[in-house]
Amino acid sequence: MTGMTKVVEAAKRLERAVIRLEAAMERVEDGAERQEAVAALAEAKSQYAALSRVTQLVAGRLDQAILRLDRTLLED
Repeated sequence: MTGMTKVVEAAKRLERAVIRLEAAMERVEDGAERQEAVAALAEAKSQYAALSRVTQLVAGRLDQAILRLDRTLLED
């Protein structure tokens, strides 16, 4: 598995976790449990946002590298 594939898979897992946490929050009525769920959801969303930024950065760098390779190959 390549590094980018691992990042994409991690993003998908994290997105599914956020969805499950949101669903769980709707079922939780106890105040303490709800606070824990809210904290866990906030953390998961933060991690998802950070992972999304990294994924975008990596994708941009890959695009740049591909363009440089194309130019180099076309020049030769």
